[in-house]
Amino acid sequence: MLYDGSAYSRLWEKSAIGILTDGPGLLLADSEVIFCREHRGVEFEGLEDHGAFSLWLTQRIMDNSKTLLESAVLEALRVPGNKVVLSENFEPLGHGGSRSWAMRWSSDNHPSRGAPDSEIMWFESKDLLNNTINGEMSILEDLLLWCVEVKERGRIPEVLVIDEEQSVVTYRLSEANPRGEMGKLTIDIVSQISEMDRKSIDGNGFFFPSVSKWPLESIGIPLHGGRQLDPIEAEVIQYNGEGDMSIAASILNDLWMRGLNTRSGFKYGTTWRCYSGDVGDAHAPWLVVEPSSEGPENWAEACLSSRLASGVNKHWLYPIKDANGWRYLQISRPPSDSRWSNPKRI
Repeated sequence: MLYDGSAYSRLWEKSAIGILTDGPGLLLADSEVIFCREHRGVEFEGLEDHGAFSLWLTQRIMDNSKTLLESAVLEALRVPGNKVVLSENFEPLGHGGSRSWAMRWSSDNHPSRGAPDSEIMWFESKDLLNNTINGEMSILEDLLLWCVEVKERGRIPEVLVIDEEQSVVTYRLSEANPRGEMGKLTIDIVSQISEMDRKSIDGNGFFFPSVSKWPLESIGIPLHGGRQLDPIEAEVIQYNGEGDMSIAASILNDLWMRGLNTRSGFKYGTTWRCYSGDVGDAHAPWLVVEPSSEGPENWAEACLSSRLASGVNKHWLYPIKDANGWRYLQISRPPSDSRWSNPKRI
């Protein structure tokens, strides 16, 4: 919509809403029209009364079923004072080359004066994460690539998630590179363990009844003077970290090769919790899921997992396999001053 009322220049100069046209006025997206009407007191010609606005809104929803959701996400970003440029205005403002939904500037900055602080994607809480894009990669795989692209531009990758009540929450994405101080799994270590006397426990891996010298502390847990390996650990040892291992064993082998000390993440709702050193020296900074069995299935579950991890001062990591091996997508809660959410509705 073209808005050429007396306040159009102030809307751009103070709030960076829409984009200036060649003639007098601002060109506004539907979500920006809704925001200006609700939060800036702007009266649009032909939409002055409630009936006319409702008719216009109905028509806009017919053209774009996401209109109400987009307006709620924009509201969550703009009410705290952020300035937001939507994707259709990237090129005119010289910020092309991004596939984000929007870019965000802090309240004391402006698109005409500098680069954005972050780039935005948004999703519904019910959106599935295992869906593929063009039959090639999952949503989370694509988000990892997007996250790297945004980081390379020196910006924060932000994801806003909206639920069925149009309540919005904010999360930040990053690629984690967890590293530890434990030794890596080697052929020699595998040979040493393989030659030790052990007992197979149905469904529970191996138990080594008498261990005087264990070659790598990150493998198994000490138990009754011996050592117990769970089924996934036992699989890595049996396959020597190679061959046709399960997804879980392949991830565990990668964690060990990163020098991490792994333990069960059961009480945190994940497969592993990972320490950088010996258990007891410090808390486990990372929680790692096994994606083929644990999910999450949708954004609601991903947000819950990340929130629970944040509550115990840990980072929630989702493994993603590409041609170069395992990579880890981290979904985190932002600092308290950057958790964009829309005003409460009764």
